Amino acid sequence: MEKNVYLEQTDIFAYNNTKKFNPSHKWPEALNLNIKSDEKVYESIRNLLYQMGLDKENFGTKEWNPFKEFIKKDDHVVIKPNLVKHENELIDGGTDCLITNFSVIRPLIDYTLLAIGDGKGNLIVGDAPVQECIFDEVVSLYGLEEAIEIYNSSGYGVKLMDFRKNNNVDLECQIVSLGEDSSLAEVDQYAKKYAITNYNLKYMHQHHQAGIHEYLIPKLILNADVIINVPKPKTHRKAGMTACMKNFVGINSKKEYLPHHRNGSISSHGDEYPEKSPIKALCSNLKNYTYLQNKAVTFLNRGGNYIQKKMGKSRFLEGSWYGNDTIWRTILDINKIVLYADKTGILKQEKQRTVFNVADMIVSGEKEGPLLPSPKPVGILVAGFNSLNVDKVISQIMGFDYRKIKYIENGYQLKKYVLSSPNFETFSSGRKIEATSINKKFIPTDGWIDYLYEK
Repeated sequence: MEKNVYLEQTDIFAYNNTKKFNPSHKWPEALNLNIKSDEKVYESIRNLLYQMGLDKENFGTKEWNPFKEFIKKDDHVVIKPNLVKHENELIDGGTDCLITNFSVIRPLIDYTLLAIGDGKGNLIVGDAPVQECIFDEVVSLYGLEEAIEIYNSSGYGVKLMDFRKNNNVDLECQIVSLGEDSSLAEVDQYAKKYAITNYNLKYMHQHHQAGIHEYLIPKLILNADVIINVPKPKTHRKAGMTACMKNFVGINSKKEYLPHHRNGSISSHGDEYPEKSPIKALCSNLKNYTYLQNKAVTFLNRGGNYIQKKMGKSRFLEGSWYGNDTIWRTILDINKIVLYADKTGILKQEKQRTVFNVADMIVSGEKEGPLLPSPKPVGILVAGFNSLNVDKVISQIMGFDYRKIKYIENGYQLKKYVLSSPNFETFSSGRKIEATSINKKFIPTDGWIDYLYEK
């Protein structure tokens, strides 16, 4: 079961978060709480856990406790949804395709609390969204914040946390160093080109240079015995797609620690765009001086944006294309940390914690994700204990060739801090299936549109 992937194909293609419901009125094991969320989604998660064989002998009784096999009393548990931003930059895109819906998160909280029981374990729900995200707004979109208040007023200890250090100064963090074990080490000779648009490159180059590769991780992540990862799968301009593994980028507390691309063209050892372009180089340089004072930053960004507007539409900017050779390395580094870093931030040979993934594809996002996705109703939930394998299946559901998504293809090639082997099975409704048979024909982002489909 550890490597296998499980699908729940539903007839739900929109969320209903407007009504309160109490699951204990219907299912004997459930908590006795009246909270706004989608009852049909809750039932689908419940069916998915049963399909996985979790505490199968007690299913249908008050004793059913599906998470007890991997969550023990006194365990520290983190639930990591995707709360990337409080609004979709695509005006008519909406947030259903942007962030993890609370209706998917709720049963995972409930069953975690059942497993923790009367122990001293704690449960944290949190994320490090993009810096411009207004956290109070994103957690109120589907009632997550309100629900956490109800849990706590009912005697359950659940914390809701912003993992961004700049927004949560009391958050204790640990620098985790990968050094030569970083997947970025192979391109260290070009480390001065590492960039992430609109973030401070001065700090990035302090933490990513020849022989040095460091990430800033909350201690609560390193202290976790179990992480329940709840991504919102969608297309992604730089990585091709985002799902379980990319969602873990949201455990890094400062984005300046996350190389997303290398400045410049392929011929100059960058991966920002394919062709030589003095105008693109100027635009990139203007937007990268983010360590200057705020007024200067605003002026330079406006200058870069003005040049881009005058250039007209361009498919390849800021590493947003299939030639990006950087972001996949960062994704693999973060996932090595998730699985192998101990409580002090030192990578060990043995896995240090359990990861359980439940991907919210009731409504996914296509076209210009991750910040401007268009809604793609899919009606599927995907679960598994191996993030890499779940992502491979999700890529196939999207209709993409997983071998062209670099973090998946290269993830299977790791010899040290191994993430998985490609030998696993996919199940739906208790029977083996081929994920390629469920092709939902997602439209990729513009920089990947002619590339991701299998030929």
